[in-house]
Amino acid sequence: MGQEIKVNIGEVKQAISKLKHSSHSIKASVPTDVKGQNHLDASKKIEELNQTINKIAASYASAFSKQIAQTESAVEAIKDTDKQLASSMKTR
Repeated sequence: MGQEIKVNIGEVKQAISKLKHSSHSIKASVPTDVKGQNHLDASKKIEELNQTINKIAASYASAFSKQIAQTESAVEAIKDTDKQLASSMKTR
């Protein structure tokens, strides 16, 4: 157990901040009303696919945001544990 894990909290928080900003830009920009006056099966299928793509992109963005929050929580837990261990070593 002689291995040490080092976490640079500042760098991790900076990376998480960048991820947060990039997660806001996850949006599919496909049209959902392509058929207009057209009643072809292909245009209906394209419209359905575009709606599905939009839903998947929204789900991905939501999952990505949740993952960022969990990462932030884990980093804070590591930081708190490190402080507790450091203070317990000082009192010995």
